[in-house]
Order: sequence, then structure tokens, then C-alpha cells
Amino acid sequence: MKKVWGVMLLLMGLAMFFTIPSKARQIQEIRDLSGGTVLMMKFCFYTISILLMGGGVQKLKGLPKKDS
Repeated sequence: MKKVWGVMLLLMGLAMFFTIPSKARQIQEIRDLSGGTVLMMKFCFYTISILLMGGGVQKLKGLPKKDS
């Protein structure tokens, strides 16, 4: 179960990382936000995605290795 959880965290972090630019552009178009606000929003989203990827890698590294 830890392997599935780790893979899902890693994939979600990667998906979020690559969709941030387009989502930030959409949010900026919907609301009239200043450049500083958009920059802070991007920083927060990138931080969350990196933490998700790190958690996934940590879960995958923590798995015991099976003897062959």
C-alpha cells in the first residue's frame, strides 16, 4: 500500500508542477491580480508540488527491499 501511496504522491506532484503556468495564467485572467500576487501564488504552488514529490519519493525509498 505504501508503494501505491508513494507513486500517487509523486505523480500528483509532477502533474501539479507542469500545470502551474497555465493555471496561474487562467487565474490571472479571471481576476485582476498584480504581478506580486501571481508570483507569490506560483511560489506557493511550486512549493506544494515539490513537497508532494518529495513525500512520494520518501515513501518509495522507505519500502523494504525484497530478497530474490
